[in-house]
Amino acid sequence: MNDQTLKKLKELVLARLTVMPQDISISIGDKNLDKKALTDHVQSEDEIGKQMMEMELEFLQDLASGAIYGHE
Repeated sequence: MNDQTLKKLKELVLARLTVMPQDISISIGDKNLDKKALTDHVQSEDEIGKQMMEMELEFLQDLASGAIYGHE
């Protein structure tokens, strides 16, 4: 993935996190992360931040392919 695509994906993930409820939390491995922690990880592009971006990309690919909402 080139730098421009990575930057846009990061912006998208951060925007989606912004609209999530304040009390949301996600478990990744043995860590339970709140919205602030998730945002910090994506901002720093560390391992957890990269996992969040990869999950978003997979979601978008599934959405585009019809795997979500079942285009039959």
